[in-house]
Amino acid sequence: MISPDLDRFFRARRVAVLAIARGERAPLATPVWYDWDGTRFVVQVEATSAKAKLVRKRVPTPVTLTVQSEVPPYRYAVVYGAATMGPAATGLRTRLARRYFGRLAGDMYVAQEERRGVGEPSLQVIAINPERVVSHDFRPEAGAFGRLFFGVRRWFFPVPA
Repeated sequence: MISPDLDRFFRARRVAVLAIARGERAPLATPVWYDWDGTRFVVQVEATSAKAKLVRKRVPTPVTLTVQSEVPPYRYAVVYGAATMGPAATGLRTRLARRYFGRLAGDMYVAQEERRGVGEPSLQVIAINPERVVSHDFRPEAGAFGRLFFGVRRWFFPVPA
């Protein structure tokens, strides 16, 4: 069961790192956009990507998904779960692109990808069902002064993109 606080954390706009085992080699770990519906994570990938090939190889595939805040005081959650492949969800790419880029830039990104030949027919979805979540929130350790300090600091010195 995911706590309401973790649910809000997952629903915020964050880039996650998806790690998939590759036998004797180091795991494949890549940054991904994700969608969280309250019960599972969804990551859209090209059907020919290394991620898609690894998940199709072993069903279900054990994976980890690390979600973190990029600004202090830091928070993170590591989701351990089982991943399966499925067909692309209609409109998911547009919804993700708008979530991460905003409406105008998101629509431009989708149009650019389609011009590049990456349309919805060439996409698939990796669905991740969380089995265990390990998280830590450094905000309480920062104390009230630390939270105020980091909040003011972010206001004057935003994190560069």
